Amino acid sequence: VEQRLNPYPSLVLGAVEMSPLQVTGMYQTFASGGFRMPLRAISAVLAADQTPLQSYALKVRAVIDPAPGFLTTTALRHAVREGTGTAIYQVLPASQDVAGKTGTTDNLRDSWFAGYTGDMVAVVWVGRDDNSPAGLTGSAGALQVWGDMMRRLQPAPLGLPKPDSVETLWVDPTSGMLASEDCESARQFPFIKGSGPTVQSSCVTQAEGSIKKLSRSFFE
Repeated sequence: VEQRLNPYPSLVLGAVEMSPLQVTGMYQTFASGGFRMPLRAISAVLAADQTPLQSYALKVRAVIDPAPGFLTTTALRHAVREGTGTAIYQVLPASQDVAGKTGTTDNLRDSWFAGYTGDMVAVVWVGRDDNSPAGLTGSAGALQVWGDMMRRLQPAPLGLPKPDSVETLWVDPTSGMLASEDCESARQFPFIKGSGPTVQSSCVTQAEGSIKKLSRSFFE
């Protein structure tokens, strides 16, 4: 993001005006694994015999470390699988992996969906030129357009290689504490190594006690 952003708390919720092109540039950086490149509609100008008259080389530079980029994409995958973006799978097959996020402004003025797959990134905005309410949430408007477009394009699956600096831990969602695979409702979450929870949830001791009891019953 090149424009100046005022550090208000609401910025965490995305309360800043941006064009679809600006949002696409931001999501393209996540989609490319943290590499930023300028968005261009023209890559080259050719003569009638296909001789290049002018070319526009892409300047690519790394701006996001692999670990936080991986965590961001993981969160965006969950937003589609379990959050406000689940309606995408009314349009796309469940096997199509997508990372994305819906957006809805006050009074339903703007409907957004930004997302990416293995080889495509796209942003859809639905709204009115006079800034009056469009009457659509992000999932009811923009997401439907995005999904229908991707259904026709048939993009590649989202590949997500885990960096060496990221580890996966079992976590108790209720307490946010460290859990084990045997804990009921425990889920796996990725963390940058050294940043995950270290205090064990009470479910760990309960699960261990249940396993020991089952073991004794089996051998007895």
